[in-house]
Amino acid sequence: MSTTTPTPAPATARPADDTPPAGAVVVGTDGSECALQAVRWATEEAARRGAPLRIVHATRHLPRSGVAGASPPELPRARGITAHAYTVARHTDASVPTSTQGVPGDPVTALVRAAQDADLLVLGIATTGAADEMVLASVAQRVAARSPRPVVVVPRRRPGPGGSRPHVVVLGLGDRGDDEPVARFAAEQARRAGRPLLVVHSRPDAGSDWTADAGAWRERHPDLQLSHQTLPGVTGGRVLAAACPTPLLTLSAGHGGLLYRPLDGLHRWLLRHCTSPMAFVPPVFRRTGLEPRSEIYAVG
Repeated sequence: MSTTTPTPAPATARPADDTPPAGAVVVGTDGSECALQAVRWATEEAARRGAPLRIVHATRHLPRSGVAGASPPELPRARGITAHAYTVARHTDASVPTSTQGVPGDPVTALVRAAQDADLLVLGIATTGAADEMVLASVAQRVAARSPRPVVVVPRRRPGPGGSRPHVVVLGLGDRGDDEPVARFAAEQARRAGRPLLVVHSRPDAGSDWTADAGAWRERHPDLQLSHQTLPGVTGGRVLAAACPTPLLTLSAGHGGLLYRPLDGLHRWLLRHCTSPMAFVPPVFRRTGLEPRSEIYAVG
């Protein structure tokens, strides 16, 4: 059983042509301030895409549909969390069609499943750089390592770069075949936002792929303001020095897998220290088949 709390899109939000409707932007929330920051970012992104927004709250304590008896005390809290997130989304941009879902079970598994039917998954993270950040960031790390769709992680501390600060894409952090989907995602994001794009090349050898060639970039994306930079040696500090602050830093999700394998060390370090939103694009080999979909319990 699956139920949602929808808000119909106003007529102005519908595409004016026969273009297929954009896939949903899904954002996870647990009621924290960093999660609400992610809701704001996801709402703005859904508006740029002309896409619906789906707010998901996952907890092990929600009952599965069909369970007899009175509602448990966790249900009012779950409803409050999704209602608050819904209000934040509506205040951010009321034109975005928004729905809420409460999902029983493990948050990582629930969010990865929710990503299957979406174009983008958005999460918040409380980046502090503290030694215990590995524990604090576990959900974001594990979701980014398993998701079949791109994941944007929005930090609590957002510098909000103004002016013409470019989007940034870092190539060469995964297998060579992963660079093209990363480059394509970054170019689309920069185009939607009306921002320049800085392409940071981290491979010591350029290779023959078009993503390594500045001229090929200009041919494929003549409408983008492009610049290129070579990174001599890949460390977290060098990536941040080259990229931040930025409205969005895009990179490959590395080699995390479906069995809760963690992100690569560089990605984990960046999650702890980066104060700009980061997009993790899954590698091309990542499978999309997961366990059967869990049932959804209405909390809206």
